[in-house]
Amino acid sequence: MTSPSRDRSALGRGVRTLIPAAPATASPGEAATAALASLRTVPVQAGVLQAAAVLLDTLTQDEDQGLREAAASTRDHLLTALGADPHTP
Repeated sequence: MTSPSRDRSALGRGVRTLIPAAPATASPGEAATAALASLRTVPVQAGVLQAAAVLLDTLTQDEDQGLREAAASTRDHLLTALGADPHTP
């Protein structure tokens, strides 16, 4: 059986492979753009995608243009994955 500390370590490695590391000085928009550049297919519950799309929609009004663009792009990817038109309210 695997010890709990080894399980957490494996989880951390798995998360790091899903979300590329960005420089410590990267803005949230830059980090999101980096993550979008390395898209890969993984199974996920549709409700998680819907919830994330709703939360990202609020960030499309942020002052930071990079964050707005990354949030809109990510939201659109999520809605498209759900089979929804990202440009229909």
